[in-house]
Amino acid sequence: MSSYVDKEWFYYLRGRELLIYKIQGGSSTQRISQSGVFQSYDKELMYPDENISEGLRIEYTRVSEPFVKEALETTTSYESGIIISFEDGTGSSSRDVIDLGSASTTEFVANDKIRIRGSSSNDGDYTILAIATDGSTGYRQLEIAADSFTAESVGERVTITQIPVDDSTSPSTTSHINLNKMLSLAVLDYCKAMIAERNGEMDKKEYFMKEFYSKLGDNESNKRNISVTFPAGPFAIK
Repeated sequence: MSSYVDKEWFYYLRGRELLIYKIQGGSSTQRISQSGVFQSYDKELMYPDENISEGLRIEYTRVSEPFVKEALETTTSYESGIIISFEDGTGSSSRDVIDLGSASTTEFVANDKIRIRGSSSNDGDYTILAIATDGSTGYRQLEIAADSFTAESVGERVTITQIPVDDSTSPSTTSHINLNKMLSLAVLDYCKAMIAERNGEMDKKEYFMKEFYSKLGDNESNKRNISVTFPAGPFAIK
């Protein structure tokens, strides 16, 4: 975010406002008591004195694809390793190829949309046209449209993940909201609440809004996996 990578930062999200502060070195105070001198340290927050030209940059994410053809729970295909390479203009119909460097079966299928990260020259989003096998090595390959890749040999740790296929231009009853299952159910409760409000059924509106916020909370709690471990003493019962 900043050219000052040795500094710590604190942010506070308030509605649509994002407040950012730089954490300065702590200040110290001393207090004399009957037991001695106590010293305490406090952190100081300062609003950043940077701008875009000096290095301060804030990046947001947004859902640019509100409707997709597949539910998020089903887009789980994944490949990663330092044996993945990219070939320019090979395979059927001179398509570009991602060589997975392994003969094992891949979970990817034709028409899957994928996101590549970690390569030297080919990071980006692509669509798989076909799954093939290299005739000489037996390695599995993902065929992509021609002129998509720059040739790249193995060496980088490349990650390939499946992402939902956009369906925003012509959504239908088979389309999925670009949210996970829990958030999709929350949206459904919100719509029910709005319908109840329009019909003057305020008790139903309050019920569905309660369900809406409950599912939002469940979705957030599902992201937090906290484990606590305690060391066992030498005389503990096992």
